[in-house]
Amino acid sequence: MFCMWDLCDATKSYNSTSCWKPEGCLGQTVNFDSSSDVVPVKQFSGNPNTNAFVSVFEPDNTKIEDGKLVLDMTYDSAQKKGFGATVHASHTIQYGTVTARIKTAAIAKGVVSAFIIRSDQVGDEIDFEWVGKEPNTVETNFFYHDILNYSNSKYFDIGGDSSADYHDYTIVWDPDFISWAVDGKTLRTLKREDTYNKSAKEYRFPAAEGRVGLSIWDGGNSGAEGTEEWAGTPTPWTDSTVYQMFVDSIAIKCSGSDLANSESDTVEPASSDSQQTSDAGSSDAGSSDAEASDEGSSDATPSDDGSSDDGSSDAASSDDNASDAGSSDAGASSAESSDNGASDGESSDYSAEPTSDDSQEPSGTEGSGEQSSTDSPVEPSPGTGKCKVVTVVRPIQ
Repeated sequence: MFCMWDLCDATKSYNSTSCWKPEGCLGQTVNFDSSSDVVPVKQFSGNPNTNAFVSVFEPDNTKIEDGKLVLDMTYDSAQKKGFGATVHASHTIQYGTVTARIKTAAIAKGVVSAFIIRSDQVGDEIDFEWVGKEPNTVETNFFYHDILNYSNSKYFDIGGDSSADYHDYTIVWDPDFISWAVDGKTLRTLKREDTYNKSAKEYRFPAAEGRVGLSIWDGGNSGAEGTEEWAGTPTPWTDSTVYQMFVDSIAIKCSGSDLANSESDTVEPASSDSQQTSDAGSSDAGSSDAEASDEGSSDATPSDDGSSDDGSSDAASSDDNASDAGSSDAGASSAESSDNGASDGESSDYSAEPTSDDSQEPSGTEGSGEQSSTDSPVEPSPGTGKCKVVTVVRPIQ
């Protein structure tokens, strides 16, 4: 269990071979009609074919109820914030299509629901996220090696309250592109070629093998100013408050299966009133019509408008280009900073360019609602052999 790839840290284990190898992708649909579909991490035998998902927090705030996976967030009076839940798929994935049918917990400001594909070892991530202060809006985002780039995030109005009804959220992940869709309608398509960073001489496109994950966490009481402003603050709590995220099903198609097409209705990007202020103090991270920087621009010629029928539609112009990482100007507007900006908005799956949106989440680890923490180490069960205690994934503190 603690030898589980991407949860195990070989540097803190008994030897360099303690961590298991990645399990690989399994095409399947999980309907959460069996209690074995999700298991607490201490009870995971290591056989990914027995349990589709593993709950990685302790205490375990997940349950299967009425054919749904329910992720709870309750109040931790000692921490004065919510303690949520995260589940990881027991199989890994590297390219494919994942559709999750979700009713979010976006009923109050500060409450964050997330559906992600992430490699904790490398820091690559593709995600959908919802914040309670804007229940009609979904955020699409990606990270490469946990490099912070606010322009990677785009927001869309789904046409209704995400916490009131179930919707199908789909990530299509191909070596050459990523697309995000809701109820069969493609919101956004990102081309790998448009993520080229000239200064680093690399494509900042998530490509590392990872795991599908679902989580609920308290962004409003996180203690990080930028995160709180993005999520809404403070998160309202009483001792009896429970926020819940519901998952009806997850369908996974591995690379090589029939991938979802992007021949779907055009969806307009949302205009968000949220304001995100990074810890560096900037807020106009999402501005789009600025002059492109050398480091953020792509060598590729921007694509023409219009989507193709094979899912790899003419995609993101360099508003999806990654910027340099880690500088204190990471949150600055592309109009103001040539080191961290991206160029014009995506042009593929839209009838109009994305709205300039300042409600950006602050980082990849915060975006997934997870971070490594040694606050509550989980001891291996007897018989786990060579695996030593590693870091425990917990909500943002």
